[in-house]
Amino acid sequence: MAGYYLTTGKLKLGPLSEKDILSGVRSGKISLFDMILNNQTNEWMMLIQHPDFSDLEGPSETQNNKEQEGHFAVGLISDDLSEETQASSFVTPENFPILTPVYWYEKERSNQRLKYLEVLSLIHSQKLTEQSLLSKTPHGPWQKIIDWEEFSPKSLENYKKISDEKLPDVHIRRKSPRFACGKVFVSIGKNGGFQVFCPDISRTGLAFIVRSAKCDLNENLHIKFQETLTDNKSDARGIVVSVRKVKLPGSDSIYIRYGVRFTHLSESGRQFIEEMAKQTALP
Repeated sequence: MAGYYLTTGKLKLGPLSEKDILSGVRSGKISLFDMILNNQTNEWMMLIQHPDFSDLEGPSETQNNKEQEGHFAVGLISDDLSEETQASSFVTPENFPILTPVYWYEKERSNQRLKYLEVLSLIHSQKLTEQSLLSKTPHGPWQKIIDWEEFSPKSLENYKKISDEKLPDVHIRRKSPRFACGKVFVSIGKNGGFQVFCPDISRTGLAFIVRSAKCDLNENLHIKFQETLTDNKSDARGIVVSVRKVKLPGSDSIYIRYGVRFTHLSESGRQFIEEMAKQTALP
């Protein structure tokens, strides 16, 4: 018998097969952020966090006929089964585990529980920072927001694509201390090379600003820590982990700010960053 149990909207479903769940995700009837029971750990988690489904992607197109809570009526059994078979397959057992909602707790105010979107709103309003300590219980263990996978750029981007909830404009920065840079670099992506202005850099990544969109989220880049290309060697390779629109001080023009996480550093690139690190770290 299939062994997966999940909740979607106000419905509790199970047992479901892997095929049932895959079909539901493809059709939009199941969200990657619905809760599923991990039988190995006996814990509830988002479907996208379950090891059996962590590489899933959302539905390819928007569906209609949404049910309450923004989810779809679920009927995942194939059409060639009888109504009797379909009904019995979706009967919720009496011993169906009770779903425990996931809440977050800030260490400084551990008596107040927060929903996921409430945490994002507090980050957006700068009442929480990437270094604020959170836990899923009021007693810890505590981790910095930036260390929780649920708040990583990839998870936030997946949430935007899959969820009907309005997501605040949240950008989780790099883990390492940032250092002022203020230099022009050359970046090379899939559409060719272009100059960028780098306001800050760290040992694990950098930010750069351009006048118009130049690359995509998750795109791989080669970066030269110089204004021009003097050879065919790059100082760093990285992946774009954030994209957002910004206004620079004293200007009403809109610019695009990219966040890049390094995947490779040359020796010359490492030495350049160490020179930048001698300056005062940014907050």
